[in-house]
Amino acid sequence: MTDVLFGLQQAVMTALAANEAVPEVYDHVPQDAAFPYVVWGPMHVAAEDSKTDTGFETTVTLNIWSRYRGGKETRAIFQALYDALHRTTLTVSGQAFVTASFLSADFSLDEDGLTYFAAVRFMFETQDN
Repeated sequence: MTDVLFGLQQAVMTALAANEAVPEVYDHVPQDAAFPYVVWGPMHVAAEDSKTDTGFETTVTLNIWSRYRGGKETRAIFQALYDALHRTTLTVSGQAFVTASFLSADFSLDEDGLTYFAAVRFMFETQDN
């Protein structure tokens, strides 16, 4: 299953990189990273098998971090993520891609009182080739 998840992550990262409104996306944030940025967050994987196929339903959380005064930048980045991924078609290595859809987003001000945060969740369905 690791290869399936890595292939999905690569496909999502490629789709995000193609959208100029999406800032830098990190799997691991470097110490000198400039705001705003997006961080690859938790993944949840569930079986989505049929009688003849093995499949996966994967929920991906993308975390937005911004130091813009107010939530405007965070909301704009959310929209860019949505535009890049909702109902898009991805090419996932080793898998047949089925669907991509937006699930939910939570917006908040971090405890430091300076940093805006959003957790944006997307669901992807894939099947073995």
